[in-house]
Amino acid sequence: MNKFLDFTVEEYRQRYRHIQTEMRQRGVDGLLLSDPMNLVYSTGYRTILFASKFRPFLAMIPQQGDPTLILPNLEVGDGRKTSWVEDVRGWGKGLYADAPDVFTLIRQVAEEKRLLTGTLGMEMAVGQRLALTFDQYEEIRKIFAGARIVNCSDLMWAVRIRKSPTEIEYLRKAGAQTDAGYLAVLHAAKEGMSEREMQRIVGTAMMEHGADAPGFLVVAAGPDRYDMLNPYASDYRVRKGDMVNFDIGAIYRGYWGDMTRGFFIGQPTARQRAFYEAEMEIFLRTRDAVKPGIAIEDIDKVAEATIEKLGYKEYMLHRTGHALGLDVHEIPSVALGDATVLEPGMVFTIEPGIYDFSIGAFRLEDVVVVTETGYESLNKSPIELMVR
Repeated sequence: MNKFLDFTVEEYRQRYRHIQTEMRQRGVDGLLLSDPMNLVYSTGYRTILFASKFRPFLAMIPQQGDPTLILPNLEVGDGRKTSWVEDVRGWGKGLYADAPDVFTLIRQVAEEKRLLTGTLGMEMAVGQRLALTFDQYEEIRKIFAGARIVNCSDLMWAVRIRKSPTEIEYLRKAGAQTDAGYLAVLHAAKEGMSEREMQRIVGTAMMEHGADAPGFLVVAAGPDRYDMLNPYASDYRVRKGDMVNFDIGAIYRGYWGDMTRGFFIGQPTARQRAFYEAEMEIFLRTRDAVKPGIAIEDIDKVAEATIEKLGYKEYMLHRTGHALGLDVHEIPSVALGDATVLEPGMVFTIEPGIYDFSIGAFRLEDVVVVTETGYESLNKSPIELMVR
């Protein structure tokens, strides 16, 4: 049988051993994972049907022994061919069905793995969620009435926080595809073009350069859109004096790019230019603070101190960045109060911003990976003030 794996079986097994080590250290006997990106990370199983909210997709992981994928029967083929897991079972009616419903199958697998008692981990905290309805969760609680159910989100983040060389290469490719989208629209943009037209240029270029799909495709232009930081593109046509902002990211092998850039239609005003040049300095100083051994909150402190020094403190709006990988927003957060110590292989965004919504939204953003001596930026698009 041909397999369509995004990583080698050995890399998946290394991840699995890491998960089981964390389980032993935390006294967790088994995991029942439903968060889609935890399934992707631990098993390799990846499907477009994650977009559906009707059927649960599950992985049961014992502290010792091999995992089992518990899927709707129509997904068993995908599960067998996109994952390294040998035990892939389906529920439903007809082909590939090992049980008539998901709850019967969960009980069968849990009995085999002796997980009906003990401590069972499920995703219940920051950045991860149960991909279950309330009723489905209540039925699962009944199955595991003899067990203690605990949160395992922190366990999974501990495993996912440092990226492997192959993961970093995928993120590097997503960054290059994101750059390609922005450079295409930077070249083509002109007065009178609509946000939707610019969005289409960005997405097409990403796909032409090998992306799985466009992820973020935020385009916001003109005074009525400056305070809309995450809108869908509109039919608004850009005019002279408009700032056009792009918060965009390609997805490659499931891994996200995330970059923010902007340009002006016609010459900016003196105030727009001053804000943009201040943002460049804030961004560069903040990005250059990245190095192993410091707390991630120290980067946020550099951003805030620079903003205050330049006289823009009243124009702050949000944190300085976030980790990313299979999810566009991961832990840790580049924010005051997060004391996570940076290590090589951690990947996150640098995106301090200053905002005067009467003239524009001024934010630059790169994805960076922590190296042994500092950082590597995964985005190469120009940050200088650009006029179209």
